[in-house]
Amino acid sequence: MKKYFVIGAVITSLASMSAMAADKKDEAKPVAEWTCEEFLAIDDNFYPTAVGVGELLTKKDKVEDAVLDVDGIQTITPLVIDACKKDTKANFVEQVKKAKQ
Repeated sequence: MKKYFVIGAVITSLASMSAMAADKKDEAKPVAEWTCEEFLAIDDNFYPTAVGVGELLTKKDKVEDAVLDVDGIQTITPLVIDACKKDTKANFVEQVKKAKQ
């Protein structure tokens, strides 16, 4: 039950991030297509949520695993931020996948 609550919270946060992004431009980009530059442009408080969503996605924008490792997200978020600061043009989801390894 707790896992479903976490997944629901992530989806809700993702929806609010998309709404904020839509304010800045007409059409929001899916998280799977974000560059690191776009990831770094969101509010710092949303970094762990975005990393969690990036961890769940595959290259086809499908949820890879319905179970989200919340403790793992806290561990890899700083790694993703550092990697994205080094290469702002890199694909955000790819940086998340690399940080997980």
